[in-house]
Amino acid sequence: MLIDVEHEDTFTRIYILFDQAAHVVRKYGDTYLRRKANLSAIKFIVLQALTRNGGIMTPTELAEWTHTERHNITTLLYRMGKEGFISTERNSRDGRSVNVTLTDKGRKVHNQAVPVLRDIVKQVVSSISESDAALLEKPLSVLWQNAHDGLEHLAKRAQPQPK
Repeated sequence: MLIDVEHEDTFTRIYILFDQAAHVVRKYGDTYLRRKANLSAIKFIVLQALTRNGGIMTPTELAEWTHTERHNITTLLYRMGKEGFISTERNSRDGRSVNVTLTDKGRKVHNQAVPVLRDIVKQVVSSISESDAALLEKPLSVLWQNAHDGLEHLAKRAQPQPK
């Protein structure tokens, strides 16, 4: 349920509305993908990342792509490997590094899920005109960049400082 925010500050209202919208869009997308494609949104994003990047990435690259903590991406990749969507192997040039490779099954599952994702997008933005969507694009990009910069700043502050 959309919470009516009675706040005098426009930016506070926008922040709360944005947070609510992001949450419900993620929940709807994840639920719809699970029901129609038997795939979670995060797994789809990993498959999409691999597809867009030639079928091979490192766990670190995938963690960055999905905005997921490294230990969580490791667990996710383990499950996706068990399902046959990906395979992992040591990098032949750097034995400490692991490559994650999209399998034929993963490619097939991704291709089957793409139309489902299109249905999700259609539902979520169906009542937004093309011109309104174009107007939304820049402010959303700015919000993303500001939040991303804030996270990087917090991460730097959390690191131990040299003495």
